[in-house]
Parts: sequence; C-alpha cells; structure tokens
Amino acid sequence: LHDLISDVCPWVKENSLIKFQTRSLDTIGQEDAMNGNKINIVVSIHACGKLTDLALQKACLEFDACAIAAMPCCYTGTDKGMPYGMKRALGVAWCADVRRSMFLQENGYHTDFSTIPLEITPLNRIIVAEDRS
Repeated sequence: LHDLISDVCPWVKENSLIKFQTRSLDTIGQEDAMNGNKINIVVSIHACGKLTDLALQKACLEFDACAIAAMPCCYTGTDKGMPYGMKRALGVAWCADVRRSMFLQENGYHTDFSTIPLEITPLNRIIVAEDRS
C-alpha cells in the first residue's frame, strides 16, 4: 500500500510524519495517544465481518480521522437492523455497507462508494469517508 501510494504521491515516501503500520485493531491508538500522535487517515482492507464495523467506529469515534477507506469482507451477520425488504432487494452486503455509510454520516462524515477491479477480489467495494464536521 505504501509503495502504491508513493507512486502516485512521491512526497509520501520522503515524509517522516507519514507512517504506514499493520497492527492489531486492539492496539491501534493506544501507543499513538501516549506519544501524542494523531491518526489522520484509516485504511481497513478485508476486515472480516464485524471487524469492519469496529474499524469504522475506532476511526471516527476514537481517532477522529479526517479520512477513512474501508474494503469490507465476510458479511455474515453484518446486516442487523436493516429491514427485511431491503435485505431481500439489495442483499446482505449492500445493506451492511449502507448501514455503515449511515453510521459514518451520522458522525459527521461525507460517504461514497468506490471499487477496485473484480480481478483483484470479488469483494471489491470500498467505503470512502471524509470528515465534514
């Protein structure tokens, strides 16, 4: 991810303030807060099931991130609270992601959807959120 972003934004590679880390969801934020570092952008890729919801909650409620990109996967049990008719018409995955985008909107984010090519993964939808508060 760092290399791909660096190809498009070369200044990222040289900037010591920009850090790319892969860590357990439970540990993200603890060390950063102790060191006075703010997490500005959160990228969540294939966080299975409810882990996507947890990542979104941490990103907007705990970190107050200015931007979020999440590519969910494993949608079992993630459509709770959505009307049956919507689940039947749209499917579980869309219902879960609509609910997620509504959660983000309710917390001051402008949300949109994007995708990556299906050849990379069939679970290719990306929830993109930008803080508007």
